[in-house]
Amino acid sequence: MSANPGLIWLDEPAAVDAVGDQLRRGALTEDEAANLRKFAADGYFITKVDLTATDAEEIDRDVDRLWREKPRNVSFAYDSPPLRFSDSDEGSQRKPRYRIHELHVASPVALRLMLDPMLHRYASLILGETAIATQSLYFEFGSQQALHRDSTVVPSPEFGRLVAAWIALEDIAPESGPLAYVPGSQKFPFHAFRPGEYCYDPSRHSAADVEAAVKYYDGELRRSGLPERQFLAKRGDVLVWHSALMHGGAPPLSPERTRKSFVIHYSSLRTQPTRLGAVREDGGESVFETSEIVERGGAYAFLNPLEGKFLYRR
Repeated sequence: MSANPGLIWLDEPAAVDAVGDQLRRGALTEDEAANLRKFAADGYFITKVDLTATDAEEIDRDVDRLWREKPRNVSFAYDSPPLRFSDSDEGSQRKPRYRIHELHVASPVALRLMLDPMLHRYASLILGETAIATQSLYFEFGSQQALHRDSTVVPSPEFGRLVAAWIALEDIAPESGPLAYVPGSQKFPFHAFRPGEYCYDPSRHSAADVEAAVKYYDGELRRSGLPERQFLAKRGDVLVWHSALMHGGAPPLSPERTRKSFVIHYSSLRTQPTRLGAVREDGGESVFETSEIVERGGAYAFLNPLEGKFLYRR
């Protein structure tokens, strides 16, 4: 069973004409119009943020400090749901495929990227309304993730109200397992885990459901004949992509070689519940809800010490 729910305006047949209308009215620059046309056609575009070598080194120091100081309010994952850094073991867990959740709460440079005004403007233009950065992910090495669609694995209050940006924190080598993506794959129909359910929910969907979804999308990709590309980025390069674009981490030829990157997910500010620092109990475990919203120059972000959608043992 498949469908195409959650369409954004750039998915509509008249999107290119609408971009042209906005350009003529002065609502878009020439560069913005070109990038939105690219997004409508291929599901992504590439831009650049100001990220100096000194900035990148500062992020490196912040990451080193997390592993050294082991705070409770930042999480990481290595083939697992997110865990507190206070439970970390650098020797066994700081290795290829691990990631840090919400680095922006512990790194001023990461927070600056999270609130980058140009990226926020693009996210708002794509969604057709004011965007908010809802999540950040830091990767020190290649993710080695299979091709997938964010909209089917990253929950959002309204399905499809999601866009993402991948920022290179260093020059990316082919051997390190670059970001891989399939231009045009955002147009594939969606697999329904259950009638009307297009995003994976571990509380409702089984391993067999996941297998069926993977098989469905593998079949769509095979039938499409669309090529897989790799993003050989330079420091500061950004790939902004549609939540339905098939993407992942290419297999690394040198797994120990770093591929430092910072990923931001954006959704519609309108759709977000308040969730200001609430804590509730679930079966003896604490659930920390999304905390305060920060705003700088019209850019909004959640400051998430721990993500509300995950459970953390006390």
